[in-house]
Amino acid sequence: MRGFRHQHTSDLSASLTCSTMAFDIDYLENQVDVVNDVPRRADVNGQELSVSVKLLIMKLLVKALLSKSNFDAAISMADELLQDAPNSVYPHYALGTAFSKIGDNNKAVYHCRRFLEIEPIACDLKFKQDNLATVYNNLAVSLKTLGFLDQAEIEFKQALALDDQFAAAYNNYGNLLNDKARLPEARHCFMRAIEINPEDHIAYWNLHATSNEMSEAQSIIEACISKSPTDEIAIFTLAGLRACSGDERAFNELLEYGFSNEPLVRSIEWVLSLPKMPEIHFNRWSIYDRAIALSDSQRAFYEFGVWMGDSFSYIVPSFATGFGFDSFQGLPEDWGVVPRGTYSSRGRVPDIENSKFIVGEFANTLPAFFADNQPMAGLINFDADLYSSTITALTNARPVIDKNTTLVFDEFIVNNNWEQDEFKALNEFCEIYGFKYDVVAISLFTKQVVCRLR
Repeated sequence: MRGFRHQHTSDLSASLTCSTMAFDIDYLENQVDVVNDVPRRADVNGQELSVSVKLLIMKLLVKALLSKSNFDAAISMADELLQDAPNSVYPHYALGTAFSKIGDNNKAVYHCRRFLEIEPIACDLKFKQDNLATVYNNLAVSLKTLGFLDQAEIEFKQALALDDQFAAAYNNYGNLLNDKARLPEARHCFMRAIEINPEDHIAYWNLHATSNEMSEAQSIIEACISKSPTDEIAIFTLAGLRACSGDERAFNELLEYGFSNEPLVRSIEWVLSLPKMPEIHFNRWSIYDRAIALSDSQRAFYEFGVWMGDSFSYIVPSFATGFGFDSFQGLPEDWGVVPRGTYSSRGRVPDIENSKFIVGEFANTLPAFFADNQPMAGLINFDADLYSSTITALTNARPVIDKNTTLVFDEFIVNNNWEQDEFKALNEFCEIYGFKYDVVAISLFTKQVVCRLR
């Protein structure tokens, strides 16, 4: 049975991810007498743990998840158990779940895979069988977070093959399909999750990101709020969308009730302050399509911050050529709570037709690259996140930027300190070089902004 489900997301504006646990404490407790009656043998396989120890590690894990406290006790105990029983499914299960929850996805992947590889002893077989779908799901979530989308898809399919009523896995698979620009399939997964569990607000929230129309998105978010009336992000977003459509009453109430310092509310205020209301989009592919439509396809495409190349491979076919810049070693410095090294491809450089990738830190590679004559930019996608990286990219790319260049910023709004990152970099760049900018399109869900200079 699924005795517990927790939800986690790296950013409140991001698509929500469901991570699940599926063990049955009652089942374990009922087995204490049975297992104690089984004659003991030497533990030649490194799997033997007492039922009381199994119960304790699972209860520590549940306590941490339910109370949202730290996982130190569960991790410490599981690590200790691995010294005596390195091939027991229980500590690997506990560590895979705990590391997934705290965002240590490399360790989560390792322990989930160990859980799946182990052939358990007889008394642990039911536990593994009961949790197979859950572990495939959690493995897929960690792989997706690390950027390995194709591998993650394989694991999601495994989870759903084992349990076609697994609403959380449909939800998570929908998020992955959204990340792969397969929106109709993503929509189907979210609808399936809702069909299985009509009261789960998360699937409604994620479903709205497949919308093409403002009215549809608002209706879906209203359904989300009806299932979870205290979901602040959904409430803020709905009020913001209504304000962008001309009805500011609910948004003004948020300001009156003291929510003006919330990053999403600050973002909506900025949008409302613009001279002209921009187009509102709900996923990054729609944003990219709009940016491509605005751009001169005979010019070049540039991207600063390539990671696995998903955005690059989507955009570059629309242009004469493409140039991507990245160290492929992750963020060069901490970005708020996101640590240095996050978004690393481990040095893997994409292989994409009609494209060239310049590998290294921006400060080391951009001056020499742009010192030579380079083709004018039709579209530039800034996905470096940090102020320091974005201002370096803008400043060095100045020779290929003019008023016919479309600029897309991937983390412009909604983050906790958004005014100090890409937003700050663009405004400083415009002040230095005498530009102003028009905001053509935005997405609150993906935090993106499309601009043209003037």
